[in-house]
Amino acid sequence: MVLEVSDSLLGVLLASVAAVGFAGQFLFVRLGTESGKVTDGVLIVLCCNVALLAPPALVLYSPPYVDLFTPVSVAAFGAAGLAGMFVARLLTFKSVEEIGANLSSPVIASNVFFATVFAIVFLEERLTALHLAGIVLVVAGIAVVSWETAADSSGETSLRETGALLAVPLAAAAAIGIEPIFISIGLAAGTPTLPGIVVMATTATVAFVGYLRWTGSLRSIPLRRASTGWFVAGGVSTTVAFVAYFAALEVAPVVVVMPLLQLTPLIVVVCSALFLPRRLERVTWRVGAAALVVVAGATLVSVSG
Repeated sequence: MVLEVSDSLLGVLLASVAAVGFAGQFLFVRLGTESGKVTDGVLIVLCCNVALLAPPALVLYSPPYVDLFTPVSVAAFGAAGLAGMFVARLLTFKSVEEIGANLSSPVIASNVFFATVFAIVFLEERLTALHLAGIVLVVAGIAVVSWETAADSSGETSLRETGALLAVPLAAAAAIGIEPIFISIGLAAGTPTLPGIVVMATTATVAFVGYLRWTGSLRSIPLRRASTGWFVAGGVSTTVAFVAYFAALEVAPVVVVMPLLQLTPLIVVVCSALFLPRRLERVTWRVGAAALVVVAGATLVSVSG
């Protein structure tokens, strides 16, 4: 007997896997940065992305592989990799190290706000009432996170310093928000999704290694440290999330996939409270409420796009 699964149900399952995978990245990185360096984490995760994505692409597509690309698609996916996998990931990991996973994830979920702005500016899309309502909710959620960030510092952090702390995850959100613009250009140029993601990951890895060499901080990664294991787990988690996310969009409508994907901040908050030691994460009801508000706002923006 063969169990048949509808495309919508398969999309729900894949989107759920993606949400859990993206949440796992926050949690594993938080554990890794307790004793490891952010730059090591970014490099390990990028290498995991390339190692796990390149072989399937080589198997699923026939040579010559250059026929899969055009100059426009390579440039577009390369730019997406620099923005989303290099800059955004470096800022995300730094934010997780500085203010924690459960405070970082709702702020970074505001990337849908930036994606909407970029789509209006560059793709000439229109702002709808649902878009506006979603943006208001996202901003409200981030305001609560700002309050909690200040409170978490026991009153020792000024408003300006709190703003500086939140500038890092907001910058990460902006970098993630521009990523879909480049991806849409690359896909429109005729390059399939998986080869495009490989170009993204490879470009980001090469650029990050170049950045480390330029800053004089390139060094061998300690393989036997616990932090390395957590970073590898984060790399596997985010790779699975990317594959599941794009696969979900191929079999189910955006209105099915995106609301589930926006559950990532809530999953991070719940898992932080259940599994992470209190010395790493302080989860309050206000953080949970903020995550819920951001999820609602991000969902409205996503499904109305």
